[in-house]
Amino acid sequence: MSIATIDAFIRIPRNILDICSMANKSYRYQKVFTISLPLVLSMAATTVMEFTDRVFLANYSIDAIAAAMPAGIAAFLILTFFSGITTYLNVFIAQYTGAGSFQRIGPCIWQGIYFSMLAAAILIGLSFIAGPIFRLGGHPPEVQALERIYFKMLCIGGGFNVLGSSLACFFSGRGITRPVMVISIIGMLFNIPLDYALINGIWIFPEMGIRGAGIATVCAWALIAILYVGLIFNHTNDRLYGILSHRAFDAKLSLQILRTGVPAALQFTMDVFAFTFFIFMVGRLGKVELAVSNIYP
Repeated sequence: MSIATIDAFIRIPRNILDICSMANKSYRYQKVFTISLPLVLSMAATTVMEFTDRVFLANYSIDAIAAAMPAGIAAFLILTFFSGITTYLNVFIAQYTGAGSFQRIGPCIWQGIYFSMLAAAILIGLSFIAGPIFRLGGHPPEVQALERIYFKMLCIGGGFNVLGSSLACFFSGRGITRPVMVISIIGMLFNIPLDYALINGIWIFPEMGIRGAGIATVCAWALIAILYVGLIFNHTNDRLYGILSHRAFDAKLSLQILRTGVPAALQFTMDVFAFTFFIFMVGRLGKVELAVSNIYP
């Protein structure tokens, strides 16, 4: 047998190994895209919702679009902190899924629900200090009045947003992200026509301006949370994950979630705070400048 023949036989398994390695890498990439792409599309749906809000308000009045961004980003700053903590449930659920401790997933979700209730109470309380917050911005009085309205609406209904982010972890923590995408898109499709109707007074709805934009957003958050509840809380998930039977408050687990979730939430919250500060400072230049800056982003 010649050297060339021997070398050919040696190369065959090497080529097979290379092909297997490439196939394995391709599978891993496919797995990453399968999990991550729905989450990206979910974020895109939220972005589209925010964009259309500003388009409708920009066509409604200059005061409304001038007030929308400062009030919206101020509410988002607070929501970012609470949602950042509940989103950290993903880490716990992924850990329990990998360890095969499926019955621990139910208690995780319930701790998120209890935290969402606490966050809702705090957010409602913060809605009463809208006046002092926006007086600090130094914006024109007519803009401040609309800022207070929008901020109050988002804070009063903000508990639904935190609850939705908690319940979403039941799917995303287990690497099942398609339901998160579908529900986010449904929320977007519900919000856009309702937003337009409540702002401008279309069909059976009264004209409510920026208040209508806030109500539409809160209704979309509530719908998203309700859809998650309908998908999660059933007897099948109770049998597999203890989603109905393990609903007791677990102080130790809640403390673990807070201990790890708060630092992560604070990091992103500080980034949002920097942007919030910039938006508030732009408003000191004038109403037109503030409105233009709100349309541009």
